[in-house]
Amino acid sequence: MTHTPRDDAHPSRHAKPPLDASMTLLTEVMDRPLDAGYADAAARRANGDEPPRTTGTWILVAALAVLLGFVTVTATVDLRAPQGAAIEARKVLEKEIVERREEVDGLSQRATALSQEIETLQTEALADVDPALLETLQADGVASGSIAVTGPGLIITLNDAPAGVGADDQSQNKKVQDGDLQRVVNSLWASGAEAIAINGQRLTPLSAIRSAGEAILVDLQPLIGPYRVEAIGDPATLETEFARSAAPGYLSMISSTWGIQYSRIAQSKLSLPGNGIQQLFYAHAVDSTAATGDEPAAPTGRDGASTGESEKLGPSTGPSGADSSLAGQESTE
Repeated sequence: MTHTPRDDAHPSRHAKPPLDASMTLLTEVMDRPLDAGYADAAARRANGDEPPRTTGTWILVAALAVLLGFVTVTATVDLRAPQGAAIEARKVLEKEIVERREEVDGLSQRATALSQEIETLQTEALADVDPALLETLQADGVASGSIAVTGPGLIITLNDAPAGVGADDQSQNKKVQDGDLQRVVNSLWASGAEAIAINGQRLTPLSAIRSAGEAILVDLQPLIGPYRVEAIGDPATLETEFARSAAPGYLSMISSTWGIQYSRIAQSKLSLPGNGIQQLFYAHAVDSTAATGDEPAAPTGRDGASTGESEKLGPSTGPSGADSSLAGQESTE
């Protein structure tokens, strides 16, 4: 083969490229990972130049290893063990939490009792004087969730999947989530429910169903499964409209895919508690004829509604199948 300049200009692709000086250390590590001293000792042992280790040497090595392990474990336990001051501080905090929780429970019970007393006195005062006003107040109480209601309805229960049931790649999907309860509650409102409670926690048009970690919160109250959703309304209408909604199909899907357990039972009588709290919202009608260019605009709240002398805003109301009244509800998200 005739040697040509083209062959010199294009060396073989298999030729090893020259190493940069900065690659020397990396090359040493890759090609000769064993330290030179270890290599020499191994060569001496292979040639018989180094005497073999005696039983005493092995015992000494084993004792040293046990000692080092004991020291390491002891240090780790000492570091992880809580100190006395930390234990005392934790006990104090736990005691304060228990006391504050008992105080909150007591105040909540007192607020509920006072609300019931107010409701009783209000009913006695208006029963003969203004029955129409009393009926309106009762309808508003059902709509706001402040008074207890009794009537026929529907119970839908959701529970986490049993162990070993459903898909295993995402275990969180095997638990009831806040979105599942939101779908059920929204469908019940749309189906004509007059009042709804989850595990005894009464829902209102302002209720929020959210999650915090693995816990489900309803109006900041943590709930524990199984989740019992009780809805009061005309049983025939409630059953029919709920069956036509998207909720049954969704529940069937999460049951077959993830093993979520659910049931739906009609009840002739349900009793839902009131939350004893009414949150009022006001709006003010601006008089456009009195406003001038030099006068400041009417103050507005965070939601853009004007403040001042006002009129109460609330959900629409209508006839009821419950003992108090029918409360038209907005969807809960």
